[in-house]
Amino acid sequence: MASGISVDDECAAAWVALQAGHKHSYVIFKISDDKKKIEVDCKGEPGEPYQSLREKLKQKGACRYAVMDFEYDPVKKAKKTVFIAWVPDDCSIKEKMLYASSKQAMKDKLTGFGKEIQANDDDELDEKHLMEKCCSKYD
Repeated sequence: MASGISVDDECAAAWVALQAGHKHSYVIFKISDDKKKIEVDCKGEPGEPYQSLREKLKQKGACRYAVMDFEYDPVKKAKKTVFIAWVPDDCSIKEKMLYASSKQAMKDKLTGFGKEIQANDDDELDEKHLMEKCCSKYD
């Protein structure tokens, strides 16, 4: 917790609901307006496609964290749980620093990711890019 921002217990509950209960297709998190905690911003309905998560992240126009079960091999029905740190290039330096310094607190609270993605522009949120990352054993 290098930034001093805590992770709300609701985040862990949403993570468990996604990971174990498959009650959400994704969960998006944000730093609260008072800059004291990370909280749930929104949840995707079961079966909602990756494109929906991508559009919601871009709509927000601000930094966010997200987790999702991503099917990277439709033939084998292979999935990985992915942690995405969305930090758009056009955000303020202050916001970028706040999210960068709080990311470890999120990762400590919500453990068990198959992949972690740092996305700063549209290309890094592209579904093909995400599939490549999930298939790679090095990233």
